[in-house]
Amino acid sequence: MPRLSTFVAVLATLLSGCGGASAPAGGPVETLAPRAWTETLEADGEIQAAANTPLTVPGSGWSSRVLVDMVADGSTVTKGQVVARFDAPQARADLSQADLELLRKALAEEANRQNAAVEKGVLAGDRAKLEDDLGLARRYAGVDLSVFARNTILDALADVGFLTKKRTYLDWKGSQAQARAAAQDAVLHSQRDSVAQNAAQQRRSLDALELVAPHDGVFLLAARWDGAKPQVGANQMAGEPFGALPDLDKLVAHFSVAEGQAYGLKPGLPVRVRLAGTGTELDLTVTRVGSSASVISPESPVKYSDFDAAIGTDTARKLGLKPGQALHGTVHLVTQAAALTVPNIALVQDGAAYAVYTADAGRAVKHKVELGRRGPVRSEIRSGLASGAQIVLLPPKADKS
Repeated sequence: MPRLSTFVAVLATLLSGCGGASAPAGGPVETLAPRAWTETLEADGEIQAAANTPLTVPGSGWSSRVLVDMVADGSTVTKGQVVARFDAPQARADLSQADLELLRKALAEEANRQNAAVEKGVLAGDRAKLEDDLGLARRYAGVDLSVFARNTILDALADVGFLTKKRTYLDWKGSQAQARAAAQDAVLHSQRDSVAQNAAQQRRSLDALELVAPHDGVFLLAARWDGAKPQVGANQMAGEPFGALPDLDKLVAHFSVAEGQAYGLKPGLPVRVRLAGTGTELDLTVTRVGSSASVISPESPVKYSDFDAAIGTDTARKLGLKPGQALHGTVHLVTQAAALTVPNIALVQDGAAYAVYTADAGRAVKHKVELGRRGPVRSEIRSGLASGAQIVLLPPKADKS
């Protein structure tokens, strides 16, 4: 008996906290009546810049880089300041090899020109001797040969037809040598241009080893997909995201909440923000609510919605706010002096609408209702029920949504 009386006392205490609820056979109920309705949303977040200038590893063509030095993450930098310095050992080695190849190609071109000149000189000598022989042959072609010894004539006189054909052959051989030298020179010139382009690319790569801040701001390192940030001595690729330079004139308080807690969250709602570590509080207004929820960690399937509250430029400068500062926000979702509301656990899905159950003579009766504003805990009843109705807090299991 003492245990039973204790249980009855505890149950009566719990039901009294539900606004005059009773406990019929259908379960606990709550009396529907106008009452003050206040709901808030607690969220942790950080200060972010509304606009960021992305910073990438200098260079082009995905060339390899080694991070030599950089300013600390979160440091204030000025326009033109060197944010990070890199080295490119591979580019230096490639440039040295390219310079050596350029020298080799230049020597090969000069050797080709010298060979062509030597071959041209030899052909010129052969042509000169042939012209002398041909002239001599033509001189004796119409002379009375009876006055000369036959052996003397045969030794001194060459056949005019043979020498004429040999001259044609030497002309062809000269043109072939010239064409061959031109072709070889074109090949060497093309190879030299290719090596020169590679050398120029490596020089440009070595000229782009410093990352300079395009404007004033706070330097923030970019995290990779696994959460790791660049470290001195680590390899980087040209064009890879390296960091960001937020615009300090446009800061927002950025928050993330679980998808199921975002009921009633919309732009225009007041939010009280407390800066972590300082105790400073700011009264802001929600300016943006994310259109969809997404996961923020590969280790958890929970989806989160995000929202922002803009911070005035004068306020940000006065307090010296910087991106990355942690903060806590309290959003006032609902503040009404009197409203007819029911707990969300009492709502059941009824097609595209909603319904609630009321206790009537020990029976649970279903009523379609029109909802107004909704909050994480309670929802407003616009029509379908009147004050004094006994709302069943635990609907029948078959109708629970």
